[in-house]
Amino acid sequence: MEILKTNNITMQFGGLTAVKDFNLTLNKGEIVALIGPNGAGKTTAFNMITGVYKPTKGKVFYKGNDITQLPPHQITKSGIARTFQNIRLFKDLSVLDNVLIANHLHIKSNVFEALLRLPKYKNEDRKMINKSLELLEIVGLSDEKNEKSSSLPYGKQRRLEIARALATNPELLLLDEPAAGMNPKETEDLTRFIKTIRDDFKLTIFMIEHHMQVVMGISERIYVFDYGITIAHGSPKEIQNNQRVIEAYLGVEDNA
Repeated sequence: MEILKTNNITMQFGGLTAVKDFNLTLNKGEIVALIGPNGAGKTTAFNMITGVYKPTKGKVFYKGNDITQLPPHQITKSGIARTFQNIRLFKDLSVLDNVLIANHLHIKSNVFEALLRLPKYKNEDRKMINKSLELLEIVGLSDEKNEKSSSLPYGKQRRLEIARALATNPELLLLDEPAAGMNPKETEDLTRFIKTIRDDFKLTIFMIEHHMQVVMGISERIYVFDYGITIAHGSPKEIQNNQRVIEAYLGVEDNA
């Protein structure tokens, strides 16, 4: 079942075309990767899907609905969550509070009920706290729930960002370089963790990643960008043996 589709989405900044005619299809339950050299336009593609940028051309469809012009918070509310290449936590807030904030996206109580702490709000608040604690347990951060997020090691900050994304109840999760800055052991743990949350939360996952160990280990399909253009798409084995992909990553000599 198709969950996300893009039709020729293009992003231009002045005279620069960052992404050109990107056609993507994600099927429910898949783990799909987007790879390419630095500056290839991968994060720009993420930003168009999540509403940070409005495509210069083309359309984005989520579960058959056109979301191209929706603002980011409405796209998140519809079921698409993301993490960022540069971790964006509330650094002065506790680990628990970072997850609680994301839970508020789906709160039904109004401001009046919240200010007076009426029963409806208190009941929702209790459920949000319990859900947040459960998520922290799942990502292995329950012991650090009262610590400032900025005090966590880098790998745990990545896990906290994923927990915060999961708190929005997504069906589609976009991960922007989740293994960036991790050591080999953390990278191995993350690979298993991504598979686990895909299965446990019944997610579809679309990720940008430079660690080929992660990409080849869990991706069912891979898209490859170079200078904003899709130069290849296929299974991990097909991508590994694609000469154009090899040239984009390693380069070729002029007389090759």
